[in-house]
Amino acid sequence: MKRPLLIVSLLTALGLFVHWLSGLREEAKQESAEAARHVAEYFLRDFTTTTMDPQGRPEQRLAAELMLRYADDGSMELTEPRLTLYGETDNVAPWQIDAAHGHISGDGKQVQLRGGVRMTRMEDDGMLELITDDLLLMPKERYAETDAPLTVTYPQGQLDAVGLRAYMQDERLVLLAQVRGNYVPSH
Repeated sequence: MKRPLLIVSLLTALGLFVHWLSGLREEAKQESAEAARHVAEYFLRDFTTTTMDPQGRPEQRLAAELMLRYADDGSMELTEPRLTLYGETDNVAPWQIDAAHGHISGDGKQVQLRGGVRMTRMEDDGMLELITDDLLLMPKERYAETDAPLTVTYPQGQLDAVGLRAYMQDERLVLLAQVRGNYVPSH
């Protein structure tokens, strides 16, 4: 009588163990499938690409040491990106934007830049330079923003602030908070 009960108990335990292992295997498969979805489809090293406007003039130029493109969402990761945004006419100075890392959304409408972000533009009286650690850029709209601390250096002085809205098309920078600066009038 004890032997059949022992066999039934062992078979039940074995069945529960197999069921538990099967569940673990399914979870592992699901995690593996989710992780596999965001895998680089291709990469480029030391590349430059230029986008032209309908009149055939350069609109923007992107260069980077490395770009990884992901098939699942069409996004791209960039190492050492360098973006040039040209003006509508030849007499408007371009914006040069550099960073340590960048992420371009799948639709290409947003570029998130991180690490030593530097925006520069030559003005009539010298260079305008903006430095921050994090910047969201919308290249087509010629708009950028950050909520991080930043420094703006221009020929007449320097400004420190927290937060920025940059309307590049209108040549307008809006500093959001904690603005401090030094101004040296030109002679």
